[in-house]
This record gives sequence, C-alpha cells and structure tokens, in this order.
Amino acid sequence: MDMAKVDDWLSGIPGKSTRKSYLSGVRLFEQFYGKPIEKILDESEKEAGRTVEKFFVWLKEKKYSQNSARNLTNAVIQFSKFFDLTPKYRKSIGIYTTVIATNEYPLNVTELQSMASVADLKEQIILEVFMLGLRVNDAAQLKWQLFDVGVTKAPIQIDIMTEKEMQPAKSFISVEFQELLAKYLPTLKKENPYLLQSARKGHLDDESLNWTLKRLGERAGINLRGMKLHWHIGRKMYLKIASSLGVNEWNCRMLVGKSVSADILTYLDGVALQNDFIKVSNVLRLKPINGNRIGNVEQTVQLLEKAFGKFLREFMLSDIPGIQGLNGVLKEKTKKDLASIPDEELLKAFLES
Repeated sequence: MDMAKVDDWLSGIPGKSTRKSYLSGVRLFEQFYGKPIEKILDESEKEAGRTVEKFFVWLKEKKYSQNSARNLTNAVIQFSKFFDLTPKYRKSIGIYTTVIATNEYPLNVTELQSMASVADLKEQIILEVFMLGLRVNDAAQLKWQLFDVGVTKAPIQIDIMTEKEMQPAKSFISVEFQELLAKYLPTLKKENPYLLQSARKGHLDDESLNWTLKRLGERAGINLRGMKLHWHIGRKMYLKIASSLGVNEWNCRMLVGKSVSADILTYLDGVALQNDFIKVSNVLRLKPINGNRIGNVEQTVQLLEKAFGKFLREFMLSDIPGIQGLNGVLKEKTKKDLASIPDEELLKAFLES
C-alpha cells in the first residue's frame, strides 16, 4: 500500500470512525486485488467498475453481510472518485442496497430499566448517554465540561457537534440525568476531558461501550437469543419512541444529530425541541415515573391495540345501525376476515372510516 495517496484521501475526511472503516475497506480490497489500491487508478472507468463489482461479490462470498459489503466496497469507490476516476458499475449488482438488520435485539424500556437496576454509577451514566440517541463515536468523545451544569433547572439544552455529518445534535439533560451527574462528575479526573473516561487517560472506545451494554443485559437476565445488543439500538429506540409520541421527523433528526437541510433548520423551534425531548424522556428513562410498572410506551400501545381490537371485532359483527357506513378494510368483512386483521391495522382503519 502506498500510504501517501491513501493518507491524502483520508486526511480530508473529518470522521475518525469513517476513516477507520474506509481503511478496513482498502486493506480488504488489496487482499482481493493482489496489488496496491492505487493501481485501480490506471484502469478505465468501465474496467474499474468491473473490479469494484468483483470485489463486492468476493466480499459476499466471504459471508460479509450486505451492509458490511456495501460499506467496504464504498471505500474503494470513494478513493477512486477522490482521484477523479468514477467506476462504472452496474446498479443491478445492488452494492448500495441497505438491508434492515435482523440480528439486533429489540430492547424495550422495561428491559433498559432492568439493566439500570444492576448498573453502578458509571454504567448508569453510560445508559443515560445511550438514551440520547447519539452515534457511538460521538458518545464516546463527549466532554465532561458540557455536562457540568450545576443546579440549573433541567431539562438543559446541550449542543453536540456530530462527527460523521457535522450536524449538531440539539439534545437535553433530563432531571434524572442531572441527578446522576451530580454524583458522577466529582469522581472524574479533571485533567482528562472526557465524560466516559478510560483507565488510560482517554475515553472508552466503541468496543468498550458495546461490551458494557452486553454485560449489563446479561446481568439483568435478558435473554438475547443470540442477537446483538449494541449501541446503535439506542439510536433506533429513541427515534421509534419519539415517532410514536408524535414528534415530527425534523425534530427527531435534530435531537439525535441526523442531517437536516439548511432551509428546514430555519423553521426549527428550540422550545418545540425541548417539549419533544420532555415527551421522550418521560418514557425513555432509567426509573419509571411514580413506580409505573409498565414504563414502556410500546407495551402500552400494544395493550391498547389489543383491547380495542377485541372490542372492534365484536362491534363490527353486531347489528348496530351505522355500521354500514364504515369503509376501507372493514367493509363487508366476515368474522374470519376480521380475525386475520392485525389489531393495529384494525384500529387505524376504524379511526379513518
């Protein structure tokens, strides 16, 4: 590998994790290619495209997942484009197809709270950061001074510049988080700038944070059934709960630091963001409010859907006047038909009828 060209390319990429991912792609490509990656620059666009296609197929044959193969192949494509070579590959190959992960554990709030119940103070802080919905690399590099808010009344807004997209996450410190910080911050080494400090004067890395989550899950007695419990689940969890509570897409994106176009940023309201954060933090928290044993909006919604589903099935088969006015999936349904409709779909159709 001629590191001069690779270093030149990587030096303009701001995200540390992105650079690391690209470098892994380059090394694997050179293993496949049998020569330095720079040699692809001697090929025509069509030849380079065929090389990229063959590399992608090679990765799939090596049992890399679709998403991993896409990311690794993308490193070669981006390297080539940086040096003004645009590989012409067939879109039908599916290099940039994204597949929804099926091996991630569907963690819910009740299980998260059980993890918090067996966690020490530092682990509880890690879980609070996990609930902010940040990418793992951004979470690992948080500075403790940002969280040194004293007795300021929560929720307290904090702006976190994300590394991958250089997009600010306009998040907040909840009352619960603030109470834990009051105990945690005095234990930190002040010469170390990081919130999640490691023993080596730096910060916990991605692997350490993922390992902490897995260990807490095991201690809490959660049966992962062979699935992965890792950091990105917190991001998905936050967005799912926010969406179910009616938080609009743009506010969701701003709260976790996903990209938002400049024209939309003009219309985002700080007060609305705070109100939306409060909605989410009232559900996504380490301790249930007032001992609420459900403490889980998804579980609550499922219980309501099940109850209304049972009621609607009986209601739809009754002779009450006015039933004929219902439309959509409910129109002229038999008892067998109604039994096959999921509770969520049945309730939605009824409300829209």
